Amino acid sequence: MNERRLARLQEQIKQRLAEVLQRELADPKLGLVTITRVELDDEFTQCKAYWSVIAPTGQEARARKDSQNVLQRARGFCQREMGKVLHTRTVPHLEFRFDEGIGGAIRIQQLLHDLKEEAGARPAEDTPASDVGPADAPADDTPRDS
Repeated sequence: MNERRLARLQEQIKQRLAEVLQRELADPKLGLVTITRVELDDEFTQCKAYWSVIAPTGQEARARKDSQNVLQRARGFCQREMGKVLHTRTVPHLEFRFDEGIGGAIRIQQLLHDLKEEAGARPAEDTPASDVGPADAPADDTPRDS
């Protein structure tokens, strides 16, 4: 399968899955799930849909577990709905996978924010005098012979 067609089908699947999860799946345990990316194999038999969930602080693990259970139960329904918009001979087997990259990015962003706050909280007298650069040096107005 050529690359452009594969990319187009992946985007079509991603949009349809997002629409199904947002509008057609009525399960109160499903959190704010986002389909982050979709990967299709070259034979168009396997489809991996990566997802993430937004949850209040401290409830991430529970929201992930609840959403994962809902997605597992709704896999067949989502696969049928995905097949309705695809104009292909076969419908790939759908598999939902949690996207670890989003959580890692959020964790790194929080660490950077904490480091920035920590650096801003340090007193100014901790900086050594040798850090004075040419821009901070006093201007010398004496003429120089070249």
